[in-house]
Amino acid sequence: MKITTLLFPAFVAILFSSVSIPEVKVSGAMKNIMMKGDLNAYANLDTLPKMNLYAIGPIEGLKGEAVILNGEIYSSQKIDNKIINGKGKVSKMAMLVYSYVENWEAFVVSAKVSNYTELEALISQTAKQNGYDITMPFAFKIEAKPQSVNYHIIDWKTGVNHTMENHKQFAFSGKSQNSNATFLGFYSDHHQSVFTHHTTNMHVHVLDEKSKNVGHLDDIKVNSMITIYLPKLK
Repeated sequence: MKITTLLFPAFVAILFSSVSIPEVKVSGAMKNIMMKGDLNAYANLDTLPKMNLYAIGPIEGLKGEAVILNGEIYSSQKIDNKIINGKGKVSKMAMLVYSYVENWEAFVVSAKVSNYTELEALISQTAKQNGYDITMPFAFKIEAKPQSVNYHIIDWKTGVNHTMENHKQFAFSGKSQNSNATFLGFYSDHHQSVFTHHTTNMHVHVLDEKSKNVGHLDDIKVNSMITIYLPKLK
């Protein structure tokens, strides 16, 4: 993985010991979905203040994916074998990880990222280099035009027992190439099986500009300039 940071506000490191990151909250838990088959709603977007709200999660019943960007709700669901995209059409979530971010700090990066694991390393390295305490969970955004993005849109079949092994059995597998996209993710090195899967430190959803699909990010390849946004330190 090749990384070149072009924007580096060095003064942030000086403030490291006294800064804070907007709190990351979670309703529900990944382990309850994956290990217990609990697909019930644990968050209702209608009850949450929308200003500065950034969030991701699967829809109740694992019937689609959603991303919330500054209170705007975008979702994708597979209905009759077609992907239906909506704005503000869903409210109940099987799990929701979210944060209220008033301001973002932009870091323009030239990077060659070959897979999801390298993207995770890029996020943690960029945060750490710029004075963020990466032992604390934090939200992040990315704007980029990747070479390729692989994602899935969950669509569980009612009446079938859900397990970790068959989680993607009915999901739509999507791929975009050379398309502008916005990514919203949450990073933590100690929330595996809570709001990240047990093998990763981040949970990311993608909003593809061309198709308007919202999906759970599975893999990514980037060899270009990207902009990483981290919550502005206070």
